[in-house]
Amino acid sequence: MFISKAIRQVCVTAVCAVMGVSTVFAADLGQATGTDVNVRAQASTGADVLGKIDKGTAYSVVGKSGDWFQISYNNQNGYVSDDYFKLTQATGTVTASSVNVRAEATTNSDVIGSVDTGDTLQVVGRNDGWYQVEYNGGEGYISKDYVSGSLLSYLTVIGNASGESSTQTAGDQYAMVTASSGLKLRKEASLNSIVLTVLPYGTVLDVDRVGEEWVRVITDGGQKGYVSAEYVSIRSGEKPSRSTSSSAKGQEIVNYAKQFIGTPYVWGGTNLNSGVDCSGFVYAVLKNFGISVNRSSASMVNNGVAVAKSDLQAGDLVFFNSGGNSGISHVGIYMGDGNYIHSTDGAAYGVTITSLSSSYSASTYVTARRVVR
Repeated sequence: MFISKAIRQVCVTAVCAVMGVSTVFAADLGQATGTDVNVRAQASTGADVLGKIDKGTAYSVVGKSGDWFQISYNNQNGYVSDDYFKLTQATGTVTASSVNVRAEATTNSDVIGSVDTGDTLQVVGRNDGWYQVEYNGGEGYISKDYVSGSLLSYLTVIGNASGESSTQTAGDQYAMVTASSGLKLRKEASLNSIVLTVLPYGTVLDVDRVGEEWVRVITDGGQKGYVSAEYVSIRSGEKPSRSTSSSAKGQEIVNYAKQFIGTPYVWGGTNLNSGVDCSGFVYAVLKNFGISVNRSSASMVNNGVAVAKSDLQAGDLVFFNSGGNSGISHVGIYMGDGNYIHSTDGAAYGVTITSLSSSYSASTYVTARRVVR
């Protein structure tokens, strides 16, 4: 006897309820890519942790905020870093009439059906110029030119992720990062791949292979990975020498900051001569160079782009958790040679220089951000 899809869905839902299985039925879904992944109250590493999630459980995705997915978690909205969360299903709306749905991601593939303007599809993956969709109980492919949706670009890359079939060798090409907020270098050609580092705006890279969506690049340090083709400019000719403008400006900032060594610690203070707290010191120093950052250390960590501890250069901001909780509570300016300058109310009261390898610094260090470009 024929049972409609709707009735079958009700039956499945009822069975799941009886068995105690937690199943999510929603248009936009995603799941963690690791274990014990933090869900935070806001889109910030300094925000409170609402709980933790693991692989295997689907959560409704509400939207995207910068590098964070907003999800429905325990009947409230929470945020998960896109480094540890992947979008597995998103709603797409068809934008043209009589659009072919094909068996494979190529115009040479068999047409298995068609859709019209306004039809909604459950999109489960993407591959170069195609979306993979659920269609008639199976899967099909539709050209990206005819589907719109706010979350579609964050879906998992399927099939030949690196686009080897359409790539070409680099020759005498090089790439320059054009993303003002920095660009993630990933281990594989996928938004769900591990982030190796964040490349600052203007970074010049050797190009290994060029694809439609991803470019395989090599950093000056020899690190190989993938970057989104959308946020790099591919150029021909001799690669320019590494720009030293940002590091030179960082050294200027350090030299300026050093003249205030000994200024007393004053909570809430931003006067470099009479008194500053940790974030007030950084805020005032950077303001002198026309660099605007948030006022508190917990919010300042959202400025600039992340930088690995091993890649620190003069002028980078270094952040610490000195309060024994999960939030940022202290900030300083990296000077080079393993030292940073900061304002502290500790034993070395006021503006002082401390080694990152000191017991305090090593045990409380959290992250670093680059705000100098």
